[in-house]
Amino acid sequence: MTLSVAIVGAQKVSTPEELDKCMKGVGKANQGVQAAMKTKTYADVRTSMTTVRQGVLDSQTFWIEHKRDDAVKFNKDALAKIDEFQKVVATDTVDETAAQSALKAVGAACRSCHQVYRATDADDNFILKPGSLDK
Repeated sequence: MTLSVAIVGAQKVSTPEELDKCMKGVGKANQGVQAAMKTKTYADVRTSMTTVRQGVLDSQTFWIEHKRDDAVKFNKDALAKIDEFQKVVATDTVDETAAQSALKAVGAACRSCHQVYRATDADDNFILKPGSLDK
């Protein structure tokens, strides 16, 4: 059973609302990755991580348009960690220890951006940190 919905093609992400929608899709797909890792259902891991990767890639335009070089770097670092993780889980015989380690690296890369640009609202949902786009 696939635990995420694949994003078809690149989506333009320019506004904070579009970023929020994109990142919520990434979050949902990441939940699918986590669940599939627990059950060692690596086909589902690969499908969900493909969706995570596309969402992170889509969000890159937001940071470029808003001239946030540090966020672009965080984004590129996250994509590199995602690519490394995808290589680890790409085979029929996945090294669980290597996969867990690579997934932790993805999480750390994502947290780098979240620490600077994400906050939580009253309902504990991630939002763009107020003032993040002010110069």
